[in-house]
Amino acid sequence: MSINKKRRSTGRVTLADVAQLAGVGSMTVSRALRTPEQVSDKLREKIEEAVSQLGYLPNQAASSLASASSNTIAMIVPSLSESGCAEMFAGLQKVLQPAGYQIMLAESQHRIEREEKLLETLLSYNLAAAILLSVEHSANVRQWLDNLTIPVLEIGALTDSPIDMNIGIDYVEAMFQLTQTVVAKGYQNIGMLCANQEQWIFQQHLQGWRKAMLKAHMSPHRVINAAEPASFSTGAQQLPEFLLAWPEIDALVCVSDDLACGALYECQRRRIKVPDDLAVVGFGNADVSKVCQPPLTTIAIPHKEIGVRAAQALLARIHDEDWEEVTIASSLCKRDSC
Repeated sequence: MSINKKRRSTGRVTLADVAQLAGVGSMTVSRALRTPEQVSDKLREKIEEAVSQLGYLPNQAASSLASASSNTIAMIVPSLSESGCAEMFAGLQKVLQPAGYQIMLAESQHRIEREEKLLETLLSYNLAAAILLSVEHSANVRQWLDNLTIPVLEIGALTDSPIDMNIGIDYVEAMFQLTQTVVAKGYQNIGMLCANQEQWIFQQHLQGWRKAMLKAHMSPHRVINAAEPASFSTGAQQLPEFLLAWPEIDALVCVSDDLACGALYECQRRRIKVPDDLAVVGFGNADVSKVCQPPLTTIAIPHKEIGVRAAQALLARIHDEDWEEVTIASSLCKRDSC
């Protein structure tokens, strides 16, 4: 008997289709796929041939719902291009994958309402845990996550009101350290350049900046928060705006290395000597910060270490073991731009 490769109702090859082609029952196919050691070699080979011929893929959602345990972890990030996202994901994978866990990755595109819709879909799975690369959520999301019995990890930055687990760096302290370094160099008219980023990160950067400036009895009012992304072109475009508003500035603190390098390129175009005429510092220790001219003073954030430490804590929590709530330290990279 011939069989269509795809069912009209769903467009998906089912377990029953495989069973029909192999000439066995659906339970036998399920047993062969889940516990192949429980069926004979001859029967297993027959079922595997049918699976291969039809291109059958197991329905992971159904399997998860039918199982008391899960090896699936959902992770929602604001943007896949977010600074450090790839490194943190690699750190998580380094620990979780060998332990048998798979991460479903989704992007909220910096929109709280999109995070809510994504989470509503992902929570229909029988998840082992949920990871969020953000600490700003809608009221619905906080309520859903508060009621979950699985671990919920907010990763990347610390927050005063975590939902459950929270592992990352203290952005307030990191920006305070960077700004203090500029102040200690003797600069008197310091500005801060921000760009489009998560609002909670902006607030933490601003808090660290204000703390350092007020401690030095300096005015923290020289701040531009651009609506554009934190890119090279934004840094280059905003430097003239800074010079127009505050021609007296002698140092510029940027919330990302891309912004800072864009400002450096514009300084070169305008023949502004760095750091003699204007010091420029960045945040993040991206690769470009080491090779731009002059090399950029910046704050290094160990994103991969954050991912590794967070995954270790998450595994311990999943297995009902003791886990350590750690703050990952950032570090200052002193180079020639300041």
